[in-house]
Amino acid sequence: MDQAGISRRSVLAAAGLLGLTATPAQATPAATPWYPSAKFGIFIHWGAYSAAAWGDARHAAEWYLYAMNVTDPARGTGTRDHHLKTYGADFAYDQFIPRFTARRYNPHSWVRLFEQAGARYFVLTSKHHDGFQLFRNTASDRNSVRLGPGRDLVGELFSAAAHTRLKRGLYYSLGEFYSPALGTAPRNPYTGAETPYTGYRPVADYVTQYEHVHLKTLIDHYDPDILWADGQGYHEFGGGPIFRPKTWDWRSDEILSYYYRNAADRRWPKSVLANDRFEASHADFATVEGDNKKYVLRPDPWEACLNIGKSWGYNENEDPTKIKSSVQLLRLLAEVVSKNGNLLLNIGPREDGTIADWMSSRLLDMGHWLRINGRAIYGSTPWTRAMDGDLCYTRTHGAFNLIPLHWPDGRLLVPGDVPIGPRSRIRLLGGHSRPLPWTRTTDGIAIELPRHRTDDFTEEFPAVLSVTDW
Repeated sequence: MDQAGISRRSVLAAAGLLGLTATPAQATPAATPWYPSAKFGIFIHWGAYSAAAWGDARHAAEWYLYAMNVTDPARGTGTRDHHLKTYGADFAYDQFIPRFTARRYNPHSWVRLFEQAGARYFVLTSKHHDGFQLFRNTASDRNSVRLGPGRDLVGELFSAAAHTRLKRGLYYSLGEFYSPALGTAPRNPYTGAETPYTGYRPVADYVTQYEHVHLKTLIDHYDPDILWADGQGYHEFGGGPIFRPKTWDWRSDEILSYYYRNAADRRWPKSVLANDRFEASHADFATVEGDNKKYVLRPDPWEACLNIGKSWGYNENEDPTKIKSSVQLLRLLAEVVSKNGNLLLNIGPREDGTIADWMSSRLLDMGHWLRINGRAIYGSTPWTRAMDGDLCYTRTHGAFNLIPLHWPDGRLLVPGDVPIGPRSRIRLLGGHSRPLPWTRTTDGIAIELPRHRTDDFTEEFPAVLSVTDW
């Protein structure tokens, strides 16, 4: 038994109530049924940092509070210098909270955009590292109901999505950049004087009286399909230690057991998931952050969470050269899915709740592509290998799918061991219905393609060739 009186066996037993095929020998039980089929979700970073709306070359915009405190030029002082020049040394980070207004926030329009993008779930930041919460709770007044917008931003989005097919998730930062309860009270970056932590209520036990109260509130009042933890480890990046002391116990087995039991102990049990950042003995899926990773084919569910630009929160200083095109995002989606993963693509709304055109236009492009090619993405499973060069593979019901990330010039040559047999027919999804000619050669299988694409996309976009035996 751990300190909370909850064993790993109890957590996994609770997971078993939801149909997670866990055994004592399994380190990570299989995920719940809907998640591996969903493939595409929307991440939403939104909070007081959206009013600051500025990041530098080293720090993303949602790290503004921490970046203000970095004094070592080698670690990047761009945000610190910008803040001093723009707002002055006496302007505390918490003075951005009244500027976080959500005055044009329309959760129904967000939901429509997510649906049009082809997403099957979303994950909203209920509390990021700055400690500002987007929901009402009894542990703290540092939230969007008491301060800033004066609204339950989590509740409004969850209500707007309640009768859609979208699964609803919540991100929660276990630790915080600075907190009196963690022994890291916020200070003025320029004078060193301790500053108030707006809305903070003193607690003797951060985990019991604060973090677990928050998480139980999220579970009880919003019933999320996903809990997505972050901010779990001890770090020092030049602005002081953050998130937690070096020796620490989040007692996450206790909270995850509560979460699983809440989902199971009802008339109609539901499937729920938790990611791998709780520092717990159980996780339903692994997370890989950023697109600078080498994605690999994994047997268990995993998720690539990445940005359209550099920052996760809205950044007025975003470098246009760092913003991914729709084509790049779709190529990443195809690669991740071919490797048995889900893509959780982030957007950062402005402080008023509007979503920049350069974000929404890319989501709409992805939705247009998925309406034609989604049958090769949703519900797919990987083949024995994910890719050969720029050619991705997926399996769906009754079909083997070839996804060339670049449109081949007249002919696509695929390896001879792909499952194409004498009775196979190969069609371009979204194109004309006639099968494409193909021949088996000593070099592999050569598929003849139209001189020009007929699937409503330019040649830069990934294509999907569906191989069937009818």
